[in-house]
Amino acid sequence: MKRSGLGVWGRARRCLVPAALALLFTACAPSALVMVNPHYNPAKIRRVAVIDFEDYSTMAGSGRLVSGIFEKYLFLNNYSLVDRQTVVAAMQQLSIQPTDNLDLDTLRTLAAKLNVDAFVFGQVTDFTDTSEQTVVEDMTLVQDTPVYSQVDTVQRGPNGVVRTSQDIQTGTDISTVDEPVEQTETVAAHVGLAVRMVDAQSGELLWSASDSEDGPHLNDAAESVSTQIMKAFQASMKNLAS
Repeated sequence: MKRSGLGVWGRARRCLVPAALALLFTACAPSALVMVNPHYNPAKIRRVAVIDFEDYSTMAGSGRLVSGIFEKYLFLNNYSLVDRQTVVAAMQQLSIQPTDNLDLDTLRTLAAKLNVDAFVFGQVTDFTDTSEQTVVEDMTLVQDTPVYSQVDTVQRGPNGVVRTSQDIQTGTDISTVDEPVEQTETVAAHVGLAVRMVDAQSGELLWSASDSEDGPHLNDAAESVSTQIMKAFQASMKNLAS
């Protein structure tokens, strides 16, 4: 696990850490990895602007879709959000692209235009839709084999005694055999996301998080990864406050 003097790292199922560490770790529920600057004051960061996230390398438009979903969870965490069209228009006026590395002066100029305290940047690290794959599995088949025995019969007729033999089923032999069988499985959609909030005046990293989640569809996976990130963020904030 990475450690940084800037903040707090946490991951699910990692709860015990040495008390001497200056870092606080997220409780063992959310799966996301979160770092929070220990000097982050949520009371000073209320109005934020989300910059369209960077697309996954093979899926144009994925960044805009995921950032739109993530906005909802920022709003649910009591951030005041600037309308996305307003953000886009301001960036166009300043000739800023979402993929640009903004220097502090540009960051402050954009912040003044939007009247925001912080910016949220992000990158979609995976955006894989549902698919089907064929797998071969051994299936145990039960075979029933009839067991026959020869039975002799004696009958008396006009011409004397007649002896006959015939095979009669007297039981069943049950056996099993493993046969390779092809089956089709549905692979869930998967979305990965890394986000960070940056102070609009100092350029200081306030918090960052990353996670990846599955879902029946891409939108569902994006909802899930956004939920897990914000849950982990809330847990980290509680740790900082304690």
